[in-house]
Amino acid sequence: MPIAYHTVEKREFNEWVHAHTGDLLRYAKTRVREEAEAEDLVQSAFVAAWEGRKKYAQQSSPRTWLFSILKNKIADHWRKAYRDPVVHGQEPVDADFFGDNGRWAPGHIPAEWGLGGPDQAEQMHRFLADCLRLLPSHWRAVVEMKFLKDKDAELICQELGISATNYWQQIHRAKVRLRECISTKITKDNHH
Repeated sequence: MPIAYHTVEKREFNEWVHAHTGDLLRYAKTRVREEAEAEDLVQSAFVAAWEGRKKYAQQSSPRTWLFSILKNKIADHWRKAYRDPVVHGQEPVDADFFGDNGRWAPGHIPAEWGLGGPDQAEQMHRFLADCLRLLPSHWRAVVEMKFLKDKDAELICQELGISATNYWQQIHRAKVRLRECISTKITKDNHH
């Protein structure tokens, strides 16, 4: 009897993998920087689901359960990125760019970028999306949580397991890097 049960269980799990891999992968790709990271996270979620299959009480759909596991894997991924960040290239010197309140300091307030034409919003959205992808993953996570998901600083610090000081450093550095990146893209775009 245990062998037959195990075979049915395996077949059912294989059906889950077949049915949900695409959606899980699309979700993960929107939350991490590299496609390979997304694939690893989805695979890790399936491994965790298989190992925890006895705990699955069918109180939710398999899809909901798998997404819940994947979300936890992604959160773990970002917590690890914060505890052990690897930043490529030089970090901007930004001590003078911001005041104590986190706003741009006088003399460093960004000027109008001078986007022209009817597609200004689309152009800015494209530049921002490109520049967000170029941020180190631990900076990108904070920016997305703060500005795109509208989470407050305390919750972000708690979710990522970082101090308030580290959080503000990440936000400031990311803003400076985004500003530099967008300015560069606008300059290049205006010269073409």
